[in-house]
Amino acid sequence: MSWFLKLISSVLAFFIFSSSGEIAVYAPLDKDNLKTSFTVISDGHIEGNNSERHKNYIECFRDMANAEVKSRALVMCGDNTMNGQAFESSILYGLINKYNTVENVLMAVGNHDICPGKHNSGDYEDLKNRFIKYNNAFLEHKIENLYHSAVIDGYRYIILSSDKDAGVAQYISPEQFEWLDNELKMAAESGNPVFLFSHWPLNDVFEKVWQEGHVGEQSEELHSLLTKYDNRIFFFTGHLHMGIFENGKGIKEDGKITYINVPSFGSENGGGNADVQETGLGLQAEVYDKELVVRVRSLVKHEWTEFEYHFDI
Repeated sequence: MSWFLKLISSVLAFFIFSSSGEIAVYAPLDKDNLKTSFTVISDGHIEGNNSERHKNYIECFRDMANAEVKSRALVMCGDNTMNGQAFESSILYGLINKYNTVENVLMAVGNHDICPGKHNSGDYEDLKNRFIKYNNAFLEHKIENLYHSAVIDGYRYIILSSDKDAGVAQYISPEQFEWLDNELKMAAESGNPVFLFSHWPLNDVFEKVWQEGHVGEQSEELHSLLTKYDNRIFFFTGHLHMGIFENGKGIKEDGKITYINVPSFGSENGGGNADVQETGLGLQAEVYDKELVVRVRSLVKHEWTEFEYHFDI
């Protein structure tokens, strides 16, 4: 069956092409001391009839391919499709197959990917199984559940999910909590920071942007688990379409946890009256011995923004 998915996706990708021309090579801040790096995007919302979003993804993959030091991972923080449809997934993975050059692609789900809507056929289980099927047909990183992890260059990447249709919120099953507990314990033993990714932010982090757009009833339980071990955690989330703020509103420090909200890549960033609302934005994370640098880049215009954040590890 995977060969058939690849055939359909390849055919669709063949008819979708847009090029902005040559892309200048770009480099990390300190190439000689870089330990690892990764790219994060969220809320691409690819649709079958929305050519602009198809082009955004193409330009994103082309941009990363022209980095002097390629990202070791691309993490997509959910709402990668608009409606979780097979047609949308075929386009997305077809474009990944054709244009992406990053070895490790890690996919998180969002509510648009797995929660049935007016355009979806099937229920949560159908959409969950479809997500896993496409992931395993196209990506090197195979998954058995929607929550999963990877260790890259000694750093643990943890991807959270929702285990049922909870609308715009998240539901974390006892099994996922138990799994996360074990992941955090193993990460603590390594001594390295944890890179945690989820579509949904905790309730009390960016609450003034969109009150319903958070974890929901289990937010305190999740926070308690995140503080159980002596981990330095960088928690990347999407969902809110916050854009970028001059005053750092999309970032919050809480002890050893740094919360970072990722601007929407595919649709309007209007939440909280953002200073920068354009689409095509992503985050480039550069890991050094004693700090994490997060640089905001327009992956579609192929240029850095003025926004750059430095965090102690």
